[in-house]
Amino acid sequence: MKRVLSLLAVVLVLLQLGCSQMGGSQMYSAGGRHSGVVVLDIGHFIGADGACTPGLVNGKRLTECTWWYEYVYYTKKVIENAGYTCIVTNRGNKPTTEPLASFARRAGVVHLNHPDKNGARYPSEYFADRVAGGMVSADYAIARKAACAVFLHHNSSAGWTSGASPSLIICNKHNGKRLATCLARTLEHRVLNKGMANGGRGCAVSVRSKDADRAAGWMNACDDAGIPAAVIECAFLNNRNHAQYLANDATARRYAQAVGEGVVNYMRYFSQQKRHYRKNKNKADEGSFGYAAESRRLKVPGAKRLLH
Repeated sequence: MKRVLSLLAVVLVLLQLGCSQMGGSQMYSAGGRHSGVVVLDIGHFIGADGACTPGLVNGKRLTECTWWYEYVYYTKKVIENAGYTCIVTNRGNKPTTEPLASFARRAGVVHLNHPDKNGARYPSEYFADRVAGGMVSADYAIARKAACAVFLHHNSSAGWTSGASPSLIICNKHNGKRLATCLARTLEHRVLNKGMANGGRGCAVSVRSKDADRAAGWMNACDDAGIPAAVIECAFLNNRNHAQYLANDATARRYAQAVGEGVVNYMRYFSQQKRHYRKNKNKADEGSFGYAAESRRLKVPGAKRLLH
């Protein structure tokens, strides 16, 4: 039955994305081939855990960072069992307390030792006009010439809710839509409204490319380097239905595995397609530092201002 469901998920993805367009002419352009490595990045870092439940769920308070430390192992395992190399990263320092330290060892987390101070933004080492907090994770994916990069997050808003939440997958403008669609459709097929109630609402795909928008800096830097990238924002920790699902060990594993299955669907059917590379990193666009009014008020060491 699991095999049948998996095959059905693949069929749904292929129908959505129009796989009949694939062919030899859509192999990589002059930018070069990727390394075959999938990079998964645990969002935020210990001490600044990101989204959290408004209260206890099954006796514990969930945060997006600690949840992914515990369950990213199952995402990674799905990807590796499909024959791909998978590396898990986190921008922060290695956890020193249990059980997080054991979770980190189990998943082989590469700690980049660059926790943001007060959410400070800083530029990419490769594209200095791309500026964001947590940019070190995108730069790691670029350094590894990743086949794709998936940033593992949860979402939240104020107060408990039990209805539909605006689940989405964020992606980069030029390279990420197929990856994001594979993730969104697989999560819908395996999790969303299939145990994790969401009022019948599905998972949207949202491009982020404007300077200072949430996750846009990572998305643009990866896009410039020809790397498909996506951010998982499907589950809302303030949604009682989502939180209950993620607080149960069996269904939490199912969620993490579904993310892995979405990555595998992308890698199997779309990872060899032609990619977009930034032709001139000195030419400004809407993602360049200073495009947004917020950025024009900031002084960010090392950031390149292409807009005057």
